[in-house]
Amino acid sequence: MTVSGSRRRPLVLRLSLTAAIAATVAGSSVAFASPAVSAPMPVRTAAAPAFTAGLCEGTEYTPSEQMLDISGIRLDHYNDGNIVPMYGTTDRGTSAAVDAPVCGVRDVDGIAKSEWMYCTDFDLDPCAGVDENGLPVDKHNDEMGATVPSSGNPDLSADDLAVISWLLQNPAKLDGVVSGNGSEDARSARQTLVWCVSDYDNPLMADFKSLCDRNIGDDERARIVEIMNVTQTLDLVRKTPATGTLKAGETAVFTLNTNMYRKPINVQSSAGTELTVCGDNAKATLSANQLTVDGRGDAPTAVDLCLTAADGGDYSVTASVIPDSVENLHWNTAGAQCQVFASFDTVRPALMNASASVGYAAAPTTTPATTTPATTTPATTTPATPVVPIVPIVPIVPIVPIVPIVPVVPVVPGAPVPSQPVATPAAPAPSAPKPATGPRPVAIDGGAAEQNSGRNVAVAVTGLGLVGMAAAGAVALRRKRS
Repeated sequence: MTVSGSRRRPLVLRLSLTAAIAATVAGSSVAFASPAVSAPMPVRTAAAPAFTAGLCEGTEYTPSEQMLDISGIRLDHYNDGNIVPMYGTTDRGTSAAVDAPVCGVRDVDGIAKSEWMYCTDFDLDPCAGVDENGLPVDKHNDEMGATVPSSGNPDLSADDLAVISWLLQNPAKLDGVVSGNGSEDARSARQTLVWCVSDYDNPLMADFKSLCDRNIGDDERARIVEIMNVTQTLDLVRKTPATGTLKAGETAVFTLNTNMYRKPINVQSSAGTELTVCGDNAKATLSANQLTVDGRGDAPTAVDLCLTAADGGDYSVTASVIPDSVENLHWNTAGAQCQVFASFDTVRPALMNASASVGYAAAPTTTPATTTPATTTPATTTPATPVVPIVPIVPIVPIVPIVPIVPVVPVVPGAPVPSQPVATPAAPAPSAPKPATGPRPVAIDGGAAEQNSGRNVAVAVTGLGLVGMAAAGAVALRRKRS
């Protein structure tokens, strides 16, 4: 990089900045910290009163009260719309020698915004120190003017500006250390990567060229330039189901299309749900709510996100990101012998947003069965009931003794009774007749009458039709015509 001699400091002064890189290459892995929020200031219709500025994000030591005090000439610079340098990334620097990057505060729409400023001239003075009166000074304690806004660094090409802009808006790696604003190590890694772009050809960087080639060589820089030159897209649509609702417990699939590669995209889903990357998305990773897609060029990549809801209702997925742009940087400098600083404008850039939603049908309402609270009783052991074979039941028919039925024929007076043959039991063998004891009876019809008597003899009365059984025996009377 060609730089006019008037902007260069003597070598003895430039070597102090080399110590910052020496500390960088010894850095360790870091995690991102949440941005520190500066104390909000009311929207002003007049000059702001003196105030104590807030810390820049990830500050790991306690700056002095003088560093944070915005009053006197520093307040005048602040009210003029300039950024006021306050302290360096570490506490190793003196008030006049500040380690880059530098934390500065400026007014943004009535709010005091503290932001890290990254050097883009390796061997120039930061000019970020202050004297006992609060005036800006360089390393010689020469009083400096205000650090005023700049249109950029005139010694950088358009591609250099694009790469530095991307580096200040996205995490990158320097030998495994993730760059960012969240810690001293992360800031040192980011500052070194910026110098690899702004001062790669600077003789003072000769010992660090291999470090730059490993981490942000020609191919990586070309990839970043492609990203910064494409029309950036962010689109989110519902994939499954394309229409209609789902049942509770089923999975909805959303497709995110983007060409913002290696840039964290914030994705959120409705309460009670969790998003996962699903399908064939080997180039996408989701950590917490940060989705990162790998790729290059203008063509977008489709990433499927899955959501499952256990209850009925409408659920949504949103994606938001600040598009990469060189316009997202705020540039400033305190003079020709001073650094040109670049800081990421965390307030003005507009978010790109995309969203989609899906409905889940409510589960059918059922009346719960009424149950009687069970009473606890001691468990009893019931002996096993022997198994009795089932014998078919045969109906019992009572045995009724057979009684001879003797028909009783009623005697109707005056009515002739037809003669019926009557079975006559066999008569005993005739015996010698007894001698008559009295006069012989006379038959009614004038014939002779004959009388027989004996025990158990049947009696038949011709013409009467009567057959009877005597208690003491049977008597048979027979009428005989003579």
